[in-house]
Amino acid sequence: MAWGRVRVAALWELGWNTPIKEVELWQFLCRDFDVDALYMSPVSGISGAPVRERHELVEALTESVLDGFDVVCVDERGTTSLRDFAHPETALYVFGKASQSAMPTCGRFHGVSVRIETRLDAGLLWPHQAAAILLYDRLVKSWR
Repeated sequence: MAWGRVRVAALWELGWNTPIKEVELWQFLCRDFDVDALYMSPVSGISGAPVRERHELVEALTESVLDGFDVVCVDERGTTSLRDFAHPETALYVFGKASQSAMPTCGRFHGVSVRIETRLDAGLLWPHQAAAILLYDRLVKSWR
C-alpha cells in the first residue's frame, strides 16, 4: 500500500482544553504524517491549514465520502483490531473525544470501526494520541 490520501475528523475537547491550545497537538500530527485535511467540530473560529471546522462531524463525513474517501472510525469498541487492519488507500479517520464516541456518526456511513489495543484496554487514549498511533501504523504498513 502506498501512503495515499488521508483526512482526519475529530471533536474538540472543550471540557478540558480550548481549541486554540488543542489545535497545535493536531496540526503537528497532521503535518508530520502529511494529512490532507483536519476536520474539527463544532465550529470554534480556529482557522489555518489543515483545519477545516464543521458544525457537526456528519458534515465532514459527507464531504469526504463524496470525494471518494473510505470512513474509518477509531474507537475502543471497534470491531477490528488495529493489528489486523488493512488501511484503505484514501481514508478519513474519525475520532470522538474522551467523553464521546464517534461510532454513532460513523455507523451512518457504514464505515469500518478500528480499536487500538493497549495493555489494560481501558480506552483511555486521548484522540490525538490514538491518531498518532493509527497514522504511524499506516506509515509502517505502507512500507511493506
